[in-house]
Amino acid sequence: PFPPNMTASEVNGYMCGEMNRTGRLCGRCKNGTGPSVFSPDLKCVRCLDSSYGWAVYLTSELIPITFLVFLVVLFRIRLCADYMNALVFFCNIVSAFLLYSKPVNIFSSFPSNSESSAVSILISIYNIFNLTFFLNFFP
Repeated sequence: PFPPNMTASEVNGYMCGEMNRTGRLCGRCKNGTGPSVFSPDLKCVRCLDSSYGWAVYLTSELIPITFLVFLVVLFRIRLCADYMNALVFFCNIVSAFLLYSKPVNIFSSFPSNSESSAVSILISIYNIFNLTFFLNFFP
């Protein structure tokens, strides 16, 4: 996979550069960046000097779980039922496929911009049971 004449710093740049990471096994974020809360691969993003970041994080975590509990209570959903286990498992498999692989080009008749929007919407829908459906809306 690597050309034989690459130095250690070139390999590090090749492997870690896209994620804004550096160091052994991409273990540290570059200066001025920090790990993103909603990133499944711990990509580092630019740190913002804002006093409301904690409120955004708490809101993005509390709203989904409150909504999910409200739905469970309202519709008397039995979370241990076989069909619920199958649904949660299916949603986890689909969201992992959409997140960690290149999506199949099922949107070939649409422009590329709408393809990424459609995939983002699908990932958000299937991530409801992971409680990470805000994943595509925050860096």
